Parts: sequence; C-alpha cells; structure tokens
Amino acid sequence: MQQTKSSTSGQPSPAKSLPDAPQTSRPLRPAPQNPARPFRPGDWVEVRSLAEISATLDSEGKLRGLPFMHEMVQFCGKRFPVSKRAEKTCFAERQRRLGNTVHLGDIRCEGTAHDGCQLGCLLFWRDEWLKAAPGPGPPVPPAAMSVHRGSYPNLVTRRTLPDGEVLYVCQATELGKLSTEIKMWNLTQYVREVCAGNLTFREVKQVIGWFFSFLQWRVFKSTSKTETTPKFQAEPISPGDLVEVRSKKEILQTLTKRGYNFGLAFSAEMLMLCGKRYRVVNIVKKMIDENTGKMRFMQRTCVTLDSATCKGAFKCCPRGNYHFWRNEWLKKIEARDT
Repeated sequence: MQQTKSSTSGQPSPAKSLPDAPQTSRPLRPAPQNPARPFRPGDWVEVRSLAEISATLDSEGKLRGLPFMHEMVQFCGKRFPVSKRAEKTCFAERQRRLGNTVHLGDIRCEGTAHDGCQLGCLLFWRDEWLKAAPGPGPPVPPAAMSVHRGSYPNLVTRRTLPDGEVLYVCQATELGKLSTEIKMWNLTQYVREVCAGNLTFREVKQVIGWFFSFLQWRVFKSTSKTETTPKFQAEPISPGDLVEVRSKKEILQTLTKRGYNFGLAFSAEMLMLCGKRYRVVNIVKKMIDENTGKMRFMQRTCVTLDSATCKGAFKCCPRGNYHFWRNEWLKKIEARDT
C-alpha cells in the first residue's frame, strides 16, 4: 500500500459506481469444465448464488480465512473474466503466498458496508465461489437485496473493543492472517506466476520499464537536499475530471529528498505514468488501515485515477491497489461536465 504518514478527521465522499462488465486485455475464453484445472486469466466465470456461497462460509462469513463481504453480494449471478490468479499478494509491504483465489476484471470494493472506506481494493474471489461460464451472459438487473451490513449478520464487518473502539474486518485486514510470507530470494514465486498465466510479455515489459524508472528515482533521492515539502500551486480536481500526470521534473520539485509530499509517498512506479491521462475516480478522505483495522482520515487531499494502479514493480504482485495522487502532481485537461 502507498505510504502515508499523517491523518486527521474528514468527511466521506461517495464511492465510485462499478461497471457491470469490466474490461480486460487478456484473450477471453470459456472457463474449463474440468474442476481439476484452476481458473486462469482470460477465463469467463459466473459468481455463484448467495445461497451457494453461504454454504462455503464459516460463522464469520469466511472461507479459509478470506471474508466474503457485503460489497460482493451484488455480483452474485453475474459473469466476469478472470484477470489474474492471486497466487500471491502483498500485505504490510511484504509479499505473501495466497493461492486458490482469483481477481475478476477490475471489480473493486465500494466500501458501502465499511462506513464508506475509499481505498477501492480489488476484490478476492475463492475458486469455490465461482463456476465456469461459456462467455459473457445477458445483462443481469441489479440485485433486489440490500448490501447494508445488517442484512447479513454472518458477514462480519467490524469488531467493537471493550473501550468502544471499532476495528473493521475486510479482505484487506485479514490478508496477513490467511497467507504466508514469501522471501524475496524465493524464485519459485515467479515460476508459480508463469504457471498461473499471470506473467506474460506485458508484465516483463512492465518490469523493464520499472527498472529504468527506479534508477531515476534513486538518483533523485541521492541528490535532493530538500528537507520539507515545497509549496506548489494545485488545481481543484473533482471525480470524473480528465487529468494529465505532470512531468517528472514538475513532480520531483514537489517532493522532499525522501520522496514525500506532506506525508504521502511518491514511487518509482508512478514515474512511469508521467504525461499520461486518466479520469479521476475519487477524492480519498478516509480509508481502513489494513494493518490495524482502524479508519484513517486523510489530512490533505489526494485522489485516485482510473486504471492508474500498482503493477507490483519487479515483484509482479497482482493486487492492483490504486496509487494515491496529490493535486500538485496532476493537470486538469477537462472537467467532468465537458
């Protein structure tokens, strides 16, 4: 997760609506009918009914430690392409072994049952919650069932401590408990990624690009002498606006020598996105800290951009968290009403 240092209180903003049919650049094909072969990127699958999924869950709404969340109910009965197998993931800046889990398209958590968390995490799906599909089926009308957390008491969303403090429970907060750490020098992790269909020429090209950006990043951090965040004029930005990521030179001028802008870290991977254009997804004001389960409130404005997500650098992590962007790093091209 992109690092932040400071937090304070703030007001929630509405979460982004998810598309019914996410896009993927992978060749799409029917999922295998043979259950012995796990789902692979490009397979079409259908999310099982809530009744079928409920039969796989324990008293806390989990399957082998992974929660099925309220925000996922709306996708029951719908078809999506598998984008990645989650053979591994990241938690607390460490790579973790997972397995028997996939990501579907760009289906993300809206935070509706978790008091409006705005992280927009890519959802994890156990293989048992899915079944093979021949392709994209007809549009499914929105589920009549509510995703309010009180509707499904066995799907735990939070725990209240004796002192009244609330700790949230979601897929992100549980990753550290249901996975095992992968050491950096363990090369079998890359073999598993190749066998799962996650590591293709596209990902190799991404790693090569990251390497050159990392060298530029190291040069900046070793030569910069800026101790405090410089002041820089920022434009007001709203969800739906089309923005362009400013040039490397402009962005580096807004950072301390450690690569921070008022506590928010910029990264080598984000340098690769300079000059590209994206739609603003959300203005992030609050999010659940996956390490503690506590809600954190952002002190200064930061935004997320559609498809501007973490590619895992050389680790090839498929989790795809949103990068956080300061307004100072973006240039508005057109407003959402244009």
